[in-house]
Amino acid sequence: MRVAAIPWTILTVVGLVATLSTGFLIVRGPFFGGPTLDPLWLLVATGGFIAAIITLAFGGSKLARVVLF
Repeated sequence: MRVAAIPWTILTVVGLVATLSTGFLIVRGPFFGGPTLDPLWLLVATGGFIAAIITLAFGGSKLARVVLF
């Protein structure tokens, strides 16, 4: 692995962890029998999920560009 790939790997992992954690918060009520979030916190979790998906896609695309080329 190239040294230039390390920051993009970290960004991709952060995006993946944020996506999984916010996604779990959103679906734990309806699918896992837990309590549903209050509307405000559900909106915050949804916004965090969207930001995490963007971070994951950005980091993953830059990582692929560094590793493959």
